[in-house]
Amino acid sequence: MSELKKDIIEFLKVLSDQTRLEILDLLYHEKKTSSEIQSALKKSQSTISQHLKVLTNMNLIIFDRINNIKYYKIKNKEVFKLLIDIKSFVAEINKEKLQVMSNEDILDTLF
Repeated sequence: MSELKKDIIEFLKVLSDQTRLEILDLLYHEKKTSSEIQSALKKSQSTISQHLKVLTNMNLIIFDRINNIKYYKIKNKEVFKLLIDIKSFVAEINKEKLQVMSNEDILDTLF
């Protein structure tokens, strides 16, 4: 397997976690400290710390240190275009599934 494929798989794994997606959403408009993220998501400090580390290692977020406090922010907001595309794609797939299920239900009812 190529290195690029491995990197893509790792990137998608990072985005497949609900807590990490929630962190990205929180950071969309403004930078936040880990304790602000912890409070907003009602998760433990260690959980938030682990997820911030993963997001930082993947270069999705960065931090500024101000008075010895880390303020996390999105490194590149292009990631949100990708997330919107994924959301649209999944919605379309679900719409098609529902249509197929609906058609099958109609056929089951008729026969």
